[in-house]
Amino acid sequence: MKSVHIYLLGFLLMMPGVLQAQLFERPIILEGVKMISPRGEVLEDLMITIRRGRIAGISQSGDAPMMSKKIAADGLFVTSGLVDHASVLTLPLGGEGAADHWSWDAFDRYDKEAILSVLATGVTRVHLVPVRSGGISGRSCWVSLEPAGENAASSGQFGVLMEEEAALCIDLASGSPVARMRSYAAILDQFSAAKDRRDALESYDEDLEEYLEELKKWIEEKAEEGDEESSDESAEKDEKKDGEEEEENKGPEKPVRPGDDEPSDILLKVVAHQLPVLITARKSADLINACELIQKFELDAIIHGADEAALVMDHLNELENVSFILDNPANALSASGPGVIDGQPRRSADLISVMEENDLDWVIGSGGSGAGLWRMTRKMAGSEAALSSAQTTNLRGEKTRRDWVSPGMRHLVLWSGNPASDAAARPEKILINGLVVWQRPAGTREGRF
Repeated sequence: MKSVHIYLLGFLLMMPGVLQAQLFERPIILEGVKMISPRGEVLEDLMITIRRGRIAGISQSGDAPMMSKKIAADGLFVTSGLVDHASVLTLPLGGEGAADHWSWDAFDRYDKEAILSVLATGVTRVHLVPVRSGGISGRSCWVSLEPAGENAASSGQFGVLMEEEAALCIDLASGSPVARMRSYAAILDQFSAAKDRRDALESYDEDLEEYLEELKKWIEEKAEEGDEESSDESAEKDEKKDGEEEEENKGPEKPVRPGDDEPSDILLKVVAHQLPVLITARKSADLINACELIQKFELDAIIHGADEAALVMDHLNELENVSFILDNPANALSASGPGVIDGQPRRSADLISVMEENDLDWVIGSGGSGAGLWRMTRKMAGSEAALSSAQTTNLRGEKTRRDWVSPGMRHLVLWSGNPASDAAARPEKILINGLVVWQRPAGTREGRF
């Protein structure tokens, strides 16, 4: 028997490194945790097993696997990581944008302080929205705020790209009224030019097919002429002028393909429904412009901001499959009236109720770095809907059971209390891929909202 054990040990040691890692990888155990179900029930004394960075099992009883690594979590509430649907974390603001600009290029993966301050609030995934000074800003992307690099735990980098192109971002809200009108006119021109380019490309494809057919026919005719040509004809041909001979030998003219234009090609992806647009519009006039843009080019659209949506709901209800990302409220409608001059958008205090009454999908984004997302979400959505909204990873607000703690999940937040009902609850630990990427320092109030 002893020789068998020695043989097995030797066999394991000689196995490839990847297979060894899988066999000897220690499962992570969170024992004694509490969890909120999608129905709002509190489940207690749970054991969560994490293997290869993902939840492998959730049970209310059972023995921990051998050689498992336990993370202190007794009595803590576990939720999936929070999601910021409109973040500018580490991104530069202002300046001129373009369709071929990409928020991932501008994301500072080494800004550890800023990223950890967001992780400390429970946010583990962000939708990075480029913000420029009006017009087309660039393309957004989804980023997981986990450590990155070859040695993720000690690299000093944060951020792993989850989705390269989430939306083409358009800003109709920045600048003076005149500047916003000019931005809107420029956007219309850019989309019209992109459609003209599409027509030109389609014409080129047709012309190229005709050219190839004509070229084939011309080559065949020239071959026949060569076979039938007599010596007298050759002599007569020698007497022709060089220009005439060159003209006779000239084949069909090849069509010229339109030059490369990456910004226009990106707009064509939008027009072809391969990429949605995210339009930031807040005031009623800008929301009407957004509606006209969406309808004119039949765009798949998400509207960000929508502060004065209640004033133009008739226009918004005409749109098909539009959804909204709401952020920090501006001035309430009650703040406007005779003698009040304010250029800020007027937002209804119950904007979410207005959305619900009109059966419009919505999610909440911070509109900033994301550090205040949870407090903002509780304030806007109320305690019951806040957790559901903050956990969905769908920009259109479609919430499913997969957004709650379940097998396969990689992003977890351990809270001091029930975040759905306790306003004082704060994150104690953040786990991504089984690694504790942030934990509240002992004796501090960091992470509290």
